[in-house]
Amino acid sequence: MKFRQIEAFRYIMLRGTTAAAATEMHVSQPAVSRLLSDLEYSLGFSLFDRRKGRLYPTHEAAEFFRSVEESFLGLEKLESVAAKIRTRTPSEIKIASTSAIASTLLPLALQEHKKYFPDERVTIHTDSMSELVMKLQTNSVDLAIGLELPQLIGIEREFIGNARFVFAARSDHPLAKKEVITAQDLIGESVLTVVDNSPIYWSELGGALSSVKSLIKQNIMIDTSHTGYAMIAAGMAVGVLEPFAARVWKGNDVVIRPFDPAIFYPYGLAYPTNTRQHKSLYSLTETIRNVAQSMIEFNNDCAVMRK
Repeated sequence: MKFRQIEAFRYIMLRGTTAAAATEMHVSQPAVSRLLSDLEYSLGFSLFDRRKGRLYPTHEAAEFFRSVEESFLGLEKLESVAAKIRTRTPSEIKIASTSAIASTLLPLALQEHKKYFPDERVTIHTDSMSELVMKLQTNSVDLAIGLELPQLIGIEREFIGNARFVFAARSDHPLAKKEVITAQDLIGESVLTVVDNSPIYWSELGGALSSVKSLIKQNIMIDTSHTGYAMIAAGMAVGVLEPFAARVWKGNDVVIRPFDPAIFYPYGLAYPTNTRQHKSLYSLTETIRNVAQSMIEFNNDCAVMRK
């Protein structure tokens, strides 16, 4: 490998095209293409899928790029990284997940996964949905789990299930005596509000409360459901939240009830195109889907939700 070859690869990853890379490097586009071809030959694996004149980074490219971006790495270490990719030696999986999924579904899935890949290192990033998308698009993680993402270029998605959002209150709250909670029941209450850099994810929840928006108090803003359940446990507010973190907080005087009208959110996992060619990651995604199917949060049965 030569420095100019790695430089060409880096600029293509950052700018998206050989033309843009050529501009950055002050060379011609054919020259960048040659540098890329020479680099792929020396590495022993492809860095991009070429479809209809566009370049799509392979999983190998994403993994190699992370090491390139760590800066000041000697070429010797990059050669070592390339050798591991060639032989697909298990090393590390980087996962981004919302906090609720990271504390419920993910531990169950990793417990099973570690039976088959015990020595593999796993790094877990707990993020908001907007941060999760950013990490996926910059190839900073191998896998993301949370609300189902919109269609994104270079990102594959897999649906894992619909979860019905629930009403949550402290056990001594008057509304805890009701079987089902409606928007009208929230009039006069302090109701948690979710904040996110991408509010589009919470439009359905906002719509369900729109009829009483002017009649409820929304003076506690949260960016994770665990924070919301903590506020509820302290008697600070009630809320309509995802059901996953409830299993952690039920032992802290928090009760959940079905909310009507029912609010369903689709959940899924996502990964850069070609990532699942990695044997252990393919296995993990299969495990996550199987675990999700066994969780009561995806059952959506009102009787089960009260237990």
